[in-house]
Amino acid sequence: MSPTVNSDYRVLVLAPFGKDAILVREVLERSGIPVGVVANAGSIALCVAGGAGAAIVAEEALDEEGIELLGHSVAEQPAWSDFPIIVLTGGGATTPYTEQMVRSRTPMGNVNLIERPLRPATLISSVRTAIRSRLRQYEMRDHLQEREQVEDELRRAHDELESLVERRTMALRKLSARLMRVQDEERRRIARELHDGLGQWLAAAQINVDMALLHDAGKHSLMLQETRNLIDHAVSSIRTMSYLLHPPLLDEAGFEAAAHWFIDGFSKRSALTIKANFGHPDARPAGKAMSGRMPEVVELALFRALQEGLTNAHRHSASSSVEVRFERIDGCAVLEIEDFGRGLPQAVIERFQRTGTGSGVGLAGIRERIKELGGDFTIQSDSTGTRLRSSVPLTEGTSKAQANSIAVKDIPASPSRDFVSNIHRVV
Repeated sequence: MSPTVNSDYRVLVLAPFGKDAILVREVLERSGIPVGVVANAGSIALCVAGGAGAAIVAEEALDEEGIELLGHSVAEQPAWSDFPIIVLTGGGATTPYTEQMVRSRTPMGNVNLIERPLRPATLISSVRTAIRSRLRQYEMRDHLQEREQVEDELRRAHDELESLVERRTMALRKLSARLMRVQDEERRRIARELHDGLGQWLAAAQINVDMALLHDAGKHSLMLQETRNLIDHAVSSIRTMSYLLHPPLLDEAGFEAAAHWFIDGFSKRSALTIKANFGHPDARPAGKAMSGRMPEVVELALFRALQEGLTNAHRHSASSSVEVRFERIDGCAVLEIEDFGRGLPQAVIERFQRTGTGSGVGLAGIRERIKELGGDFTIQSDSTGTRLRSSVPLTEGTSKAQANSIAVKDIPASPSRDFVSNIHRVV
């Protein structure tokens, strides 16, 4: 073996009596094996977990205390380690005493015996075998340490990635919330422009046609009357679009009034039977103060959830009836929309629960609205129907969200074409 062997492979020799230590050291060093002579078993115990390749111990140096010390160290060694110990025994016949000595050395673990007088070839062979075994143990140790380092690096990378994903998710949520607020303000402005702009022009056209009918004396009354009817239809359609984009009742009377108005109109337009079950604000214990209006952002989020839920039920559920339930319980507003149609595929539900996607843009937008307010939006669906549940806490958090809403002046002066083209989806 090369004289440059690492100290982890040195052989510790404990033979305090006679010349055994000197002879062992000379034999091993001539073969290139590094040797360290120690004075007691404690020095060997310190190297069981690393710092030595093997130990050679004369049996007369092993008293009860030394065996106990080595046994404890061997029992506490790392999982990769199996420290080899070579015990130099006396020659001769086996006696009860020698058998007792063998049994007493059992706690020392990996023990090999060499009888004296020593033969150099036997000693060198035994030591090299022990060191090769120790070498494999050290390779395992290095492999485990390397794996542990890799795992630590992976954990750090995973933590950093999770932190980055969380920051990106928060940024995307803020952006999503801002986009939805921009959309709400754009809807409000488009509704106002339709009502105050185009609606007024059509009203003026109605007046002109009425004047023409009065002065025409019936000459072209049929054509004028048809024109008058077409204008009436246009006015009705624009009024409906304007109210659906942002109903004035939502600002003036609150969510419940706007919801009843929307449900009645939607039922007529879609031929759906819609049962509205609203916890009436006056249906409360005597002496309890009447609840005030909910924050504007909460009312708007619930109204959009109602629009999206009824639209989806009409388009996708194949259900002839829908039930809408709303109540305010323990400082929380809860809106449920339940149809009795064919339901959603389980894979879609699971994906929506994990990522909030897979069920369309509308429901994902509602989920983001509700989450921004600190609430919860869930979908329950099976073969008997689908239930959408929006729950929003009526706390300071919703008031703060309202304070952060974007003012009308922040919205671009002209509406986007994509948004205008989507008006008919709401109608």
